[in-house]
Amino acid sequence: MDKKAAFPDSFSMSALRRGDKATFNCLFSEYYPTLCFFAEKLLKDRFAAEEVVQGVMLKVWEKQADFDEFISLKAFLFISTRNASLNYLDKIQRQRKHEQTLEMLAPASEEVTLTTIFKAEAMREIYNAIEQLPEKYRLIMELAYKEELKNAEIAERLSIPIGTVNKQKMRALKTLRKLLSPKSFSFLLSFF
Repeated sequence: MDKKAAFPDSFSMSALRRGDKATFNCLFSEYYPTLCFFAEKLLKDRFAAEEVVQGVMLKVWEKQADFDEFISLKAFLFISTRNASLNYLDKIQRQRKHEQTLEMLAPASEEVTLTTIFKAEAMREIYNAIEQLPEKYRLIMELAYKEELKNAEIAERLSIPIGTVNKQKMRALKTLRKLLSPKSFSFLLSFF
């Protein structure tokens, strides 16, 4: 008698439900190659197919008491293999999308990070330099740079003529040019 034809008749579901390892090994050796072939057709990857089928067989071992008939066990094997293969493909697709997103963001985020670092360093240098100015220049530069007020607003706040604000601001910028690196000074000028 052919082994494949006799398998369902000679296979003991009650032995599998009791956790008989020999019965499970018989099931494994009989269906593992078939399920791997089935999964490989879906996945186009032999290694992934074997991984999926091993996971399905592990579920059978864990759920062995749940199967009453061989036909339900066989259906579980094929349906679970199909579902696990589709889940694997979905996972791979999500990983690829995630990797593509990271690839697209990586150069931009590195550039943004470097720009942010430069700006933070330039601002630190500018704040320190402003603190070194004489008080009348320092006050005008703090209002202009830190509070981003226009010359007319500074003049109004300090109750001084706008011409005085312009002159003191120009003198402060000349002093700051000497105190700051060229990049930081250019960054400072971008605010005015």
